[in-house]
Amino acid sequence: MIIQMQDWKRVFSSSQLAASSMVMGILNENEIPAKTLNKQDSSYVFLGEVEVYVPLDLYEKAQEIISTIQINTIQF
Repeated sequence: MIIQMQDWKRVFSSSQLAASSMVMGILNENEIPAKTLNKQDSSYVFLGEVEVYVPLDLYEKAQEIISTIQINTIQF
């Protein structure tokens, strides 16, 4: 199966790889497929973002989960 990026939407982004990886993991645990796209510069990792994408039809559910994470545990 080929994943078309036009069928996915960015739901989260951070300059911290660990934060984006954690969000992706939590979404996956909640049965929401999530992928990261690392747009950080390989020489200067503090430049750029790591983006988390989810399928369009699960975007709103993913947003709800992410807002719960940010309210109840940590602030990104």
